[in-house]
Amino acid sequence: MYKIKEVKGKIVVVGKYGEETIHLVHCSETIKELKEEVLNLYIVAEECTNFARVHLVADSSEDEALQQVDEYLREKENITETHLIGVFKTEI
Repeated sequence: MYKIKEVKGKIVVVGKYGEETIHLVHCSETIKELKEEVLNLYIVAEECTNFARVHLVADSSEDEALQQVDEYLREKENITETHLIGVFKTEI
């Protein structure tokens, strides 16, 4: 299971290989606000650009989290062929 923590004023995700940068946050951006979140927190990995990116989202299920990132990529970044690698539930 991934964990969210704050390091030097930024939120990072910690997995079995250590800390990883969260590239895009689609929900609250502080630990305090994330603790108040009523939805589940998920890490969604994608590689639609030249490098893989990690998104933090709050949603009701893994499928909804994937759809949220897919919609963001299509609408905000004009990416027509999204490549979502995986979705992982996380906690604080």
